[in-house]
Amino acid sequence: MSEFNFSCPACGRNISYDTAQAGTAMACPLCNASITVPDISAHPDIPPPWTGHNGTTAQRTSRLAVASLVCSLSSFFTCIGWLPGIICGHLAKTRMRRNSSLKGQGLATAGLAIGYLALALEAGTVGVKLWQFSTAMKHGFENARQELKTNSLIVTHIQTPAASSNTQRVEPTMAVAVVATNPPAEPAPSEWTSDPANSPFPDHQVSGRLHGIDFNFRTALLRRGSLLIRGPNGMVVEVFRLSNSIEDQTYAIEPSDGGDANPRVRMTWNEGDGVMTATYAKGYGMKLQINQAHGQTVSAKIYLCFPDDSKSWVAGTFQARAPKQQ
Repeated sequence: MSEFNFSCPACGRNISYDTAQAGTAMACPLCNASITVPDISAHPDIPPPWTGHNGTTAQRTSRLAVASLVCSLSSFFTCIGWLPGIICGHLAKTRMRRNSSLKGQGLATAGLAIGYLALALEAGTVGVKLWQFSTAMKHGFENARQELKTNSLIVTHIQTPAASSNTQRVEPTMAVAVVATNPPAEPAPSEWTSDPANSPFPDHQVSGRLHGIDFNFRTALLRRGSLLIRGPNGMVVEVFRLSNSIEDQTYAIEPSDGGDANPRVRMTWNEGDGVMTATYAKGYGMKLQINQAHGQTVSAKIYLCFPDDSKSWVAGTFQARAPKQQ
């Protein structure tokens, strides 16, 4: 008795058997196919098992190995190619271990290496972005906390001149602008005070300075719940969140006053190539007197001092039109 090798006709696996087993049925240890052991003495023309050069079962390259390499390389362009590259690489290696007729170990290994490298790079990029986002959020919360501690809340927006010219404020149809007919008064050097609520109204047309820039009265808009005073070059002073009926009303706000019941004040000015806005909920001082309307025209006085470092202020008298009563 002697041993002899033959190839499984189903999967090509080399199987060793004893000549005494010739003609008996057995199961392939790899693919579990039912085969009959050949009798080499009765069939001397049976070819030898596959040796890697000649044989009945030819080797072929695993398509999964090729797909693994291609997908992993594409991850540098699609950002997600590493996922199918890694999956195909592991599947290719598993099938090559089970089927000796498949080749492509190098392709599968290269696909796995590139896929895991792309995964590491993408994970690092996501980690950096999350760290930057958390740092920015922490910085923003810290700034807001510091601003609240100083009793002022400032919201600043920057717009390019082109954007600001294309974006126009839509005013209600019942609000009418009153254009100053007299030449604007020269603003005083400074009428900023920490207590405008207890100071007399200046006896001149509304003027002032916003962040060091002279503010002269151009138009006034009076509408339900808000007051808008426009100056030159897009400069605006706005008081909003007033009572629904603002005629024949007087408001006096101290810098120490706080709470949601306070009116909000906003100033807009040009700075360089942009338009800046600052909104305050507290920390400012204001005295505002709106008289009873005569027809649709109402006279008013304002003394408003902002808590910014430039000590911006507007003060004086003006006229506006009251909204038509329904």
